[in-house]
Amino acid sequence: MIPRSTRTKFILLLAFIIFVIVYWLIPIPGQLLIVPDHWQQINIWPQVRIRAEDLQPGQEASLVIFDTIPWTHVKLIVGDGEGTLDGYEVNGSTGVHQWNWSFTVPEARDYNLNFYHSCDTGCQAWTTATAGTVTAPDNTSTQSELIPTKLGVVFANPERDWHNRRGWVVELTYTQLAEAEYWGIDDLARRVEVAVNEGLLVLVRVDYNQGQSIPPPDDYLALDTYLNYIQRLARDDRLKNVYGYIVGSGFNTRSGNSQASENMVTPAWYARVFNGYRAPADHTDNVVQTIRAENVTARILVGPVSTWRTDQDGALTYRIDVPWLNYFHTLVAAID
Repeated sequence: MIPRSTRTKFILLLAFIIFVIVYWLIPIPGQLLIVPDHWQQINIWPQVRIRAEDLQPGQEASLVIFDTIPWTHVKLIVGDGEGTLDGYEVNGSTGVHQWNWSFTVPEARDYNLNFYHSCDTGCQAWTTATAGTVTAPDNTSTQSELIPTKLGVVFANPERDWHNRRGWVVELTYTQLAEAEYWGIDDLARRVEVAVNEGLLVLVRVDYNQGQSIPPPDDYLALDTYLNYIQRLARDDRLKNVYGYIVGSGFNTRSGNSQASENMVTPAWYARVFNGYRAPADHTDNVVQTIRAENVTARILVGPVSTWRTDQDGALTYRIDVPWLNYFHTLVAAID
């Protein structure tokens, strides 16, 4: 009589042989791939593929980036330029998404290929690939050696020699020109990067439109548009080193209210836009709360009131009774 343990081993061996025979007889197309559970979540994505021999300065090059997430509104920044998205496709069987890019290779030997996604609401860092041997700049020691100053320049020339001084740069962008050349967010981001790399402190003034400092009073559609752009700026990873945002400028003047000259920005309305003055406590549609929800480090600055202008007065009289000081005095009381 065959012992029970021997019979068990024989049955297991026979079952294995049958499994192998059935496996080879069943017409399974393709290859068998064994992957771990939750492989999509394993941090091997995204992947960038580029041929080193294609990286010739001044020549066109192409690359492919793969990811398991179908990101939209993507960008590729290469040095001072931007790549072109040539195509997108997804492999239905693997769920891997593929973006095909082309770009002009910079003249510099070493540079980064910076990828971003979700740029319609503020570019988010996706991944960075390096060409050559790139060493991340260490601005800490450099900035500590700069001489602190109060020197400030509006629209500073990127080639300016600051003579080892740490100054201030003021930039300007418009809500209604968010995608425009120079005034839009992309060109703004490039200028900010250059200034920050020089160790400068950057302030960005945000106006509603050319000739209209902030949205006109009680125009809540315009306010919504303005705050959406403010949120986009505060959320954009390319602008994370902005020192502070200035909310409008010269809003007490007729020239700063050219789109609504009969409905000019009052101190109360400016405070409403800035920090929600007199709005219900559960309303968050103001600049301070919008920026704080996305960026807790950026400073938020009240824009300057134009002096020697009599276009508007203020309800609270200052000890020197002139319109622009009364306006400013009333504004400070409302914001405070």
